[in-house]
Amino acid sequence: MNRYIRIWLTFAPIVVVCLGLSGQQNNTLFLMHDLPQANIVNPAVPIKCKFYMGLPVLGSTHVNTYSSGFALTDIVTPYQGDSLRFEVDDAIDGFNKLEVVAAELHVSLLTMGYRYKQNYFTFAINEKGNTYNIISKNAALFINDGNTQFEGQNVYMDGVRVNANHYREYALGWARKLNDDFDFGVRVKFLFGKANSYTEPTKIRLRTHATSFESEFLALANVYTSFPVDITVDEDGKLDEVALKEDIDWTQYAMNKANKGYGLDLGFTYKINDITTVSGSLLDIGFIKWKTDAYHLKSSGSIDVNGTSFQDDLRSSDEIADSLATVFMPDVFEEVYNSPLTPTLYLGITRQMTDKFNVGAVYHSEIYRNRLHSSLTFSGNAGLTKNIYGSASYTIQNGQWNNLGLGIGIKMGFMLFHAISDNVPGFFNLGAARNVNLRFGLSILTGCKRKLKTKAIPCVGDPYHAVHRNHR
Repeated sequence: MNRYIRIWLTFAPIVVVCLGLSGQQNNTLFLMHDLPQANIVNPAVPIKCKFYMGLPVLGSTHVNTYSSGFALTDIVTPYQGDSLRFEVDDAIDGFNKLEVVAAELHVSLLTMGYRYKQNYFTFAINEKGNTYNIISKNAALFINDGNTQFEGQNVYMDGVRVNANHYREYALGWARKLNDDFDFGVRVKFLFGKANSYTEPTKIRLRTHATSFESEFLALANVYTSFPVDITVDEDGKLDEVALKEDIDWTQYAMNKANKGYGLDLGFTYKINDITTVSGSLLDIGFIKWKTDAYHLKSSGSIDVNGTSFQDDLRSSDEIADSLATVFMPDVFEEVYNSPLTPTLYLGITRQMTDKFNVGAVYHSEIYRNRLHSSLTFSGNAGLTKNIYGSASYTIQNGQWNNLGLGIGIKMGFMLFHAISDNVPGFFNLGAARNVNLRFGLSILTGCKRKLKTKAIPCVGDPYHAVHRNHR
């Protein structure tokens, strides 16, 4: 097998992370407690109407891309007309020790909600695809610039990780008003995995002699995959080739129920006084057990190499590439495994300033491999006309301070359309944006009558509160 393919397979977690983008939820949605889709990010939130249904496939679509360390224009620049050139030196220099890159696409195939007295029940079928990864700055420096920069040092490249998922989710939710001030909600989710790549904590160490540049390289990586591929091994049981299966039955792939998992969401809202509310939720506590085409690729070992062979960069030496591929080419095992979901935490506070205007703030963090990756959003919301409502938000994340968001709600009889983004300017310059997100959808609301008294807590950041006031 071609030596470069071998190197790619050996260091696939690093390469995948380098190429990825990342995603975060629309934080503003968390504050819109009268919007039916707000229940997605806080299962304690009901609606004032008797019944709602998100239109099939159109009820809620959510797209996110996010990178904590770089934007596309930081690593790709125009070169000689229409061609592009990779310029990664400056981008890597600006990395922190570990950077996060990820992306997600969530589509609601069917959503429904029904209120009965002080209880609110929900049911949803969602298709979810996401990738959430971590890259080590030292690993990127080593691949790009070789080992001479590390002379006389023990260099740690630990922490490189990959997690990519495609699964279908069937969710049953229940929210209950426990008293006039406190609401609690729980959602149980049954998951059916379609494809996955999951990496346990990777350990990579490099020791380079100060004068001879002779190096000792040690690595330990465990990569798990479940995907319709054929993997062949050599006589020693090591990876030889990976190829997509021929004649894949994509209908069978989409309806696969062998990879089962479970998830749990928890949420609350608490009314401090007539105008101030605090709320919070913890989402995606759970895992998926992968059985279909499940493989464990384990790479471990150490090698002493002559550093002069790769003083410029790892890619410049065929000799070193072959040596590393020989030592670290992974062993392959057919093995069932579990992969965790990525828990997400929201904490928010809202304050009603006037009958038509409110403000709020929400802290959001994704808990990935015992690390918090956080953002903070401030928002204000108001009724613009009788049937049009708007929100504006400002988010601090990734060390960037220019994330300006907008939301709009339009009431059309019993139909309610919404669209929300936490970084609208990013859509006008996608290459320079570190995070771009959008959520939109169309809902049907019925039973929104004046006599319906649910005492649902209005929350700041909610341009849709007036929607239900007009329904009653």
